[in-house]
Amino acid sequence: MHIRSAMLLAVALSFPGAAVAQMSRAALVKQSDIIFIGTVTQVGAVAVPEVPPSERTVVVRVDQVIEKPAPVALTAGDSVTVEAARAGSLKAGIQATFYTTGWIFGRGVAVREVGHEPGQSPVVAADAREAVARARALVNDADLKAHIQRAAMVVAGRVEQVRPAELAAAPTRPRRITEHDPDWQEAIIQVEDGIKGAKAGEQVVVRFPGSRDVAWVGTPRFAVGQEGTFVLHKDSTTGSPLTMLAGQAVPAYTALHQVDVLSKQDATRVRALIKKP
Repeated sequence: MHIRSAMLLAVALSFPGAAVAQMSRAALVKQSDIIFIGTVTQVGAVAVPEVPPSERTVVVRVDQVIEKPAPVALTAGDSVTVEAARAGSLKAGIQATFYTTGWIFGRGVAVREVGHEPGQSPVVAADAREAVARARALVNDADLKAHIQRAAMVVAGRVEQVRPAELAAAPTRPRRITEHDPDWQEAIIQVEDGIKGAKAGEQVVVRFPGSRDVAWVGTPRFAVGQEGTFVLHKDSTTGSPLTMLAGQAVPAYTALHQVDVLSKQDATRVRALIKKP
């Protein structure tokens, strides 16, 4: 056993709550989008003029950024205003890993605390980035597993064709075109590995928005030749659940969430999650 692993095992055995702490970390990660290690430099103060100081605001010097959205400008050495989850919980001089959500981005960064882990924790101090990465992986796997369980079909395959969708008109009201119209398209996928609800050799039709309107930002799109692992749901969005394929009416599916389209290599991970109790 490596010395590092032995140290962590000793910590876990010495503190029966270590497993609970790991569960808590996963919960913190799930609710956070900005995670960093920092040192409290001022209490009852702010570093962002847009935020009024209060008994819950503290200024934290960033020592290490662990996770953040790409557009957020945050680096080591920056001073961040943190609104503490509880007044008096953060004292000057404390170093901790801060789990936060973005609040105000102007002449600086202000965040709201979800929770924090004191820096003197052996696991956090030695393995902060790895610990958060492990917790994030647990959260992502749990979310993906739940998503797979709700899916009608999961396949690995290749997009053979993309065509405009021909949707049946709603019987009760005419279709109204707006600037947010999705411009539905259909991708015909050749199934190479039927992981759930399909067999290799079948073809399935997946609807997706061709529009680049802001209403559809982040929604997966398909292109001929694209390969991947696709988590598919019966079409309950367009109001037209069937489509035509090879002269026959077949169910149409959608993949509107970012985790619905994964890499082809993710098929192994997805299959393992399905089997995992």
